[in-house]
Amino acid sequence: MHLHPPVAFRALTQKNLTADLVVVGGGLAGTCCAITAARAGLEVVLVQDRPVLGGNASSEVRLWVLGATSHLGNNSC
Repeated sequence: MHLHPPVAFRALTQKNLTADLVVVGGGLAGTCCAITAARAGLEVVLVQDRPVLGGNASSEVRLWVLGATSHLGNNSC
């Protein structure tokens, strides 16, 4: 992980990309869509604003697909 000191202003980076499909959001649906399209031979751009893929099901949020958690002795599986 890259750590940088806080700054007062950060310029946004802009890139011009060409693709057959643009998927905005790397949650479960977006990730599956991008992978499936790439496997089908499409040029895919996946836009994600977080450091990990998976959305709520990621290791960052940890709300698994079925909503089941097993922490604090609460095993709702």
